[in-house]
Amino acid sequence: MQKADLTTRAVAGLVDILIIIGLTRLPDVIGFLSAAGYILIRDGLFDRQSIGKRLIGLQVVSAEGARPALTYRDSIIRNTPLVVAYFLFLIPYAGWLLGPLVVGAECLTAIGDGRGMRIGDMLARTYVALARPFSPDRGHGPGQQPDAVRTDAAGLTAGGNK
Repeated sequence: MQKADLTTRAVAGLVDILIIIGLTRLPDVIGFLSAAGYILIRDGLFDRQSIGKRLIGLQVVSAEGARPALTYRDSIIRNTPLVVAYFLFLIPYAGWLLGPLVVGAECLTAIGDGRGMRIGDMLARTYVALARPFSPDRGHGPGQQPDAVRTDAAGLTAGGNK
């Protein structure tokens, strides 16, 4: 699969950040836990796509071709560095410097890697690629039935049975 460019990933990330900001606005601990939970499992949602990736047309795929589809476990491993940065942002002063350093290290790693893998991707052995476009079954046109159940004018099926 073709890897996603960093600009497209940044736009998808911005959509996800807006969702995270909205979740943190929920009252007390509920907001904090829901935002942290979304950060961790977001790439296991919607067929390996966070909401931002789904809107932009990206998906997370395995760097090892033989592995099955991304699981919630892989999503949690992949997004652990980002949740660490989220926790650091909550610490006054020191966290406001350390949080951006973690996110910056993630970005610099993605820029320097050939497949655009950030630290979380290297831990989970994944990378972000362009999603395959939806392709319906091309075996039959609109209004036509598949070969196995197509009938002729006499009501016989393709195999000659009624």
